[in-house]
Amino acid sequence: MIINRTNLQAINKGFSKIFTDQLTTVSGDQSKIATEVIASTKTVDYAWLGDFPRMREWVGDRVLKDLSAYTYQIIGKKFEATIEVDADDITYDNLGIVKPRIQMMASEAVEHYDELTFGLLESNGVCYDGKAFFAVDHDVGGVAFSNLSNKKLANASLLAARAEMRGITTDTGKPLRIRPTLLIVPPELEQVAIDILTKDFLANGESNTSKGLMEYLVADWLTDPNAWYIVDNSRPIKPTILQKNKEIKFVAMDKEDDENVFMRDKFRYGVDSRCNAGYGLWQLAHKSTGTVA
Repeated sequence: MIINRTNLQAINKGFSKIFTDQLTTVSGDQSKIATEVIASTKTVDYAWLGDFPRMREWVGDRVLKDLSAYTYQIIGKKFEATIEVDADDITYDNLGIVKPRIQMMASEAVEHYDELTFGLLESNGVCYDGKAFFAVDHDVGGVAFSNLSNKKLANASLLAARAEMRGITTDTGKPLRIRPTLLIVPPELEQVAIDILTKDFLANGESNTSKGLMEYLVADWLTDPNAWYIVDNSRPIKPTILQKNKEIKFVAMDKEDDENVFMRDKFRYGVDSRCNAGYGLWQLAHKSTGTVA
């Protein structure tokens, strides 16, 4: 193939299509625990998370919650991935070896969203109420609620954590009606999750009352082999937030007069995005460190 502007434009178009096609076929797991927010500014304020609305009888004026005590922002960050293609691979039509690299960039871009969101579970940073996301003393109307425990994953500990989540109330004492729907485990606990949620009987021969209680997800991003999590992902707002400041975009430096082409005979193709992840509602997630039998 002769390297000229027309052929390079056609190659760019082909690579872009390969990338876009692969992007549409890849679906990460972040949607199971993260609310997606399309941001028009670099920094977004999420203090409104402190206002968990419940219906009340309308007597007199509407009641507005004072959110001045809450402050929580997510700042978008830049991310990129780039590959180089030797001019010989284009000249001698060896583009078949480039296609899977383009596809991998698309897959990795989507999986990066998973890395951001599931990484929050282990990093356990500060959320909107000023506490660590998983803590034993979240204050709601003067009452301390916990979404952190330490029992190893088992039928009894799963039910206990579920009951604790369902006991969380609003600042007026009304139930939030939380319904844990998903158990998240590292690869090391996959078999335990299968036994608890799919088997008819427990190891001691008793009937398994937890069968079908919720779905389970094995998250490869989790590094702690003992910790496990349950979440209620049935609501519009989820335990974490995936903020997209700029959608994933395919870019190229492949013009004949680009410095990398002129000086090194290399063509560059890449992907970039602006995004970040942060914490949503702590009430919708529970963590057990799994350190106590």
